[in-house]
Amino acid sequence: MDTKLIFSAIMLIILVSLQYTLNLILRELREIKKILMADPRRINLK
Repeated sequence: MDTKLIFSAIMLIILVSLQYTLNLILRELREIKKILMADPRRINLK
C-alpha cells in the first residue's frame, strides 16, 4: 500500500513538472511568433 502511494506521488510530480515545462515552451513559441509576425523581414533564411 505504501509503495503504491509513493509511486503515485512520484508520477504526479513528474506529470505536473512535464506540464509546466511544456507550458513554458509554448509561451516562448508564442512570443517568437508574435515577434516574427510584427516584423517578417527580421528573419533571413538565405
